[in-house]
Amino acid sequence: MRDSGKFMEKKKFERDFYHLAQECLCCGLCTMVCPVHQMEADEYTAARGRNLLVNQINGKKDFTRQFRQRFEKCLLCGTCLPKCPQQIPIDLLTVSVREEMVKTKGLGLAKHFAFRYAMKDRARFGKILRWASKYQKYLPAGEGKIRHLPEFLSALGSGRCIPEIAPVFLRDRLPVLSSPKPEKRKGIRVGFFMGCAIDFIYPEIGQKIVRFLNGQGVEVLVPKEQGCCALPLIGAGDLQTAQEMAQKNLEAFGKVDWVVTGCATCGSALKDYGTFFEGEERGKRFDSFAAKVRDFSEFLVRDLKLTPEDLSSGAERKGNLKVTYHDPCHLSRYQGIKEEPRQVISALPGVELIEMDGADQCCGMGGSFGLSYYDISKKIADKKAYAIRKTDADVVVTTCPGCRMQLVDALNRHGLPQRVLHLAELLEPDGDY
Repeated sequence: MRDSGKFMEKKKFERDFYHLAQECLCCGLCTMVCPVHQMEADEYTAARGRNLLVNQINGKKDFTRQFRQRFEKCLLCGTCLPKCPQQIPIDLLTVSVREEMVKTKGLGLAKHFAFRYAMKDRARFGKILRWASKYQKYLPAGEGKIRHLPEFLSALGSGRCIPEIAPVFLRDRLPVLSSPKPEKRKGIRVGFFMGCAIDFIYPEIGQKIVRFLNGQGVEVLVPKEQGCCALPLIGAGDLQTAQEMAQKNLEAFGKVDWVVTGCATCGSALKDYGTFFEGEERGKRFDSFAAKVRDFSEFLVRDLKLTPEDLSSGAERKGNLKVTYHDPCHLSRYQGIKEEPRQVISALPGVELIEMDGADQCCGMGGSFGLSYYDISKKIADKKAYAIRKTDADVVVTTCPGCRMQLVDALNRHGLPQRVLHLAELLEPDGDY
């Protein structure tokens, strides 16, 4: 899960966050790159300030509301990690502090319901979302399937554009096993990890991924037993529940050659199970599982070694298309995957890849951060929208559904015309784009 320059080396997850914080030199290099600190000039919104807070802790009484908020205002984007001369794993330190707060103060009612009641049970989670989908029609409508959160839902980000919950979830659209035509079979079976966003909000992306893999001779298993990748819980410090969920995912993908996902966040979490969870024997199983996990773009380029002709097989479109690419933090920094999506885009006929300024800078979503701290989140996204506008591209491509939501919201607020697509949607386009 780490990147210094190219890729962040894995470091042990230490629960002794006091020791880590004491290694801080207070040099301030983190303040120069932290996207949150750039929007809020508060010493405690950067790693240096939070390290100082840790050094002042003297028991659980110091876990005040203000302390909690300061540690919540970390995106876990990893931007500061390669800048730290002490190579302190700030992201792991932050998760460790959050875990301690959960142990001493609890999760709070909303997160307890979300994590331990809803998300822990996939069938129950689906039922809750189906119930919620009946009421989304009452939200103000935007373009297409996008809806706007009204003022009275300010806790969820007043005015934010959110996608509709899908009428039919991906798990109900796909068979457990999707096979290629007999003459195309390569003797490869992969498991497809859906993740929450692709399963419940963007099922079309999952369908395109499975269809494309089948077209390349790959058999795709979609286990119904899989659940959330557990990264929202890890980020919030609920590692106990996260480990239970991770174990279920481990068991769901027993007999496959690889586990492919179309979500950068999920891929990062699956590859990092062995970092966070306790138990030596269990850790070995998690590491073995992680070795099988592939991002969709990574699998196409590194494992299948597809040629430009292979990649362009389903990409018939009218006219030329200017495309710019946004690097998700969980793909570029945490997994070291930068070139593979660009190689796929560049291989497509009629597509011109135009690099935006700061393509690998965080978009400001950060999972629940984008909901809890929308004012900061959208300021960070404004910089990304400006960079996209300068490219004059037709389409913005990314490989993270969370980033996709954030970019759609930013472009909508700025009245920009670019469409935001997942890489799989570019490989198998709908309409003229």
